[in-house]
Amino acid sequence: MKTKQRKTHGQTLLEFVVLFIVLVAALLAMKKYIQRGVQGKWKESIDGMGKQYDPGGNSITSYSMNSDAETTMEVIKDGATGNYHTFRTDTMNMVEDKTEQTNIDGL
Repeated sequence: MKTKQRKTHGQTLLEFVVLFIVLVAALLAMKKYIQRGVQGKWKESIDGMGKQYDPGGNSITSYSMNSDAETTMEVIKDGATGNYHTFRTDTMNMVEDKTEQTNIDGL
């Protein structure tokens, strides 16, 4: 009776070892996909934070935006029919400059 119990116990242990090996092999096969997914989430989180402190040194960032705008309306009455015709021209003028500077001094 004890011999049969030992065989069953050994078989159960062997089944767990085979299952563990299959799971490890599956995780190793998917390693690149898991790694890329985690790295993508980290990059998304870091990009969402914006520009942060950089211990590498000083930095200067400049932004410049220029735009022109003007609106002109002209109403002309048609002499033959008595109807009015409206002509409109839109143009916008705008200038926006932004400079950002970070100085990092040594400790």
